[in-house]
Amino acid sequence: MLALPEPPSRPIASTPVLITEEEDVFLRCEVAIENLKVAFWAAGKALDIIREGRLYRAEYTSFVDYCEQRWGMSRGQADKLIRMWPIAEAMFDSMPSDSNDPTRIRVAKLSQSVVWELVPIAEGYDVEAATAVYTTTAEADEAPVTAEVLRGVVKDVVKVLPKGQSVDKEALTSVVREALQRVSSGKRQAAPKKKAVASAAKADPAVPTLPWDSPEALNRLLRQHMTDENRRTLGKLLAED
Repeated sequence: MLALPEPPSRPIASTPVLITEEEDVFLRCEVAIENLKVAFWAAGKALDIIREGRLYRAEYTSFVDYCEQRWGMSRGQADKLIRMWPIAEAMFDSMPSDSNDPTRIRVAKLSQSVVWELVPIAEGYDVEAATAVYTTTAEADEAPVTAEVLRGVVKDVVKVLPKGQSVDKEALTSVVREALQRVSSGKRQAAPKKKAVASAAKADPAVPTLPWDSPEALNRLLRQHMTDENRRTLGKLLAED
């Protein structure tokens, strides 16, 4: 994959036409966006570079026009990718070198939905805290980390730890583990109970359905299946009527 520079704090040049350096960066960014489905974080970083450097200005009047006309992408989609890329890139960069390491395998299969749940941590604290939340969650459970699980964990982290301050790693790990226990407990309680079998389904299949619309057939059926006790009981009921 092409290496991408950091997004600029301001455009390199202010000329209507891109200078050579900008054209080179613009080309690499567009290649990254083209590979969106393969590496969404690279596409997000590329969009960030293009937006901050105004590299779209040679052919488009605004970043919104560029996203919509060039990629068929809404501003909301572009912003979402831009907000996610620092987290995903940090996680990829910190992957263990061992290709068989469970954490590396999980990170290699990161989805946008999973990374998106970590955005409140990255923006409320920092990217390192976001990666720590994911890593702790992954290490606590052998199952793949899902967006649903992370959503519950992040909710607890934001509630317990004050924003805008450096996060103590031990405290963060403790909160994540407690949140995971709560999420797991909630899932067990919410598990659907087996539906009780209807009484009709429990009925003996050997007992036939009574043909109430045919007196003759009903008479034959009753004679065939009724016991002496059943006949005496029926006789008493008819006598009372």
